[in-house]
Amino acid sequence: MVKFTTILLVLTREEGIIISFVSVALFFLILLISGIRKTRKLNEENRKLMESIDLNLKETPEQRYRDFTETHSYGSDS
Repeated sequence: MVKFTTILLVLTREEGIIISFVSVALFFLILLISGIRKTRKLNEENRKLMESIDLNLKETPEQRYRDFTETHSYGSDS
């Protein structure tokens, strides 16, 4: 015949393992959800920034290339 204290001890260990597993699973679930939310916010901010950059590029006229080598002493013989 199995003693009652032995059964109680086994159930306590199993409950402790289950509680530990559930708490770890909840912790990682919270991390996953917060990571997904942060990713969505960053993607939305990135989209807004890209749209503003596109608008700024369309508004500014294209500047022609200016040769700047004449003002520097790249090939000076002196």
